[in-house]
Amino acid sequence: MSKMNVTKDVLSQLLSTIDEVELKKTSNRMMVAAKIGSALKDKGISQKAFAKMVGKTESEVSSWLSGDRNFTIDTLTEISIALNITLIDTEAQSACSVPTHVLLSEKGRGTGAEIAKKSCWTYSLSYIDCRTKTEKVG
Repeated sequence: MSKMNVTKDVLSQLLSTIDEVELKKTSNRMMVAAKIGSALKDKGISQKAFAKMVGKTESEVSSWLSGDRNFTIDTLTEISIALNITLIDTEAQSACSVPTHVLLSEKGRGTGAEIAKKSCWTYSLSYIDCRTKTEKVG
């Protein structure tokens, strides 16, 4: 058996022992690390300079770029701001369409039900203002 086939077999065996959730977690960590590394390269920022920018040690930044790091939301936010990139998407959609048949009561579905199923209402999503804990319409 060639060295390449042995490598493929070992890799196949290793991947078969990893459950789907763990594989996805690892993939996500690697993608975040790649996005950070790419942003540093694009902006011409060294790991050392970036560590100073975010108030971390060079070894911590190195850990981030290795893909071994399980980030907190706060750390991802700090990195996103420092590099002016998006690492997580928490923006709510500005509008949402809902088929009107979902909003109609059973009694209201008489003869016009066919028309209602083909139409949609669009409305803005609301959000909670965390400072005042009141609901806003946005």
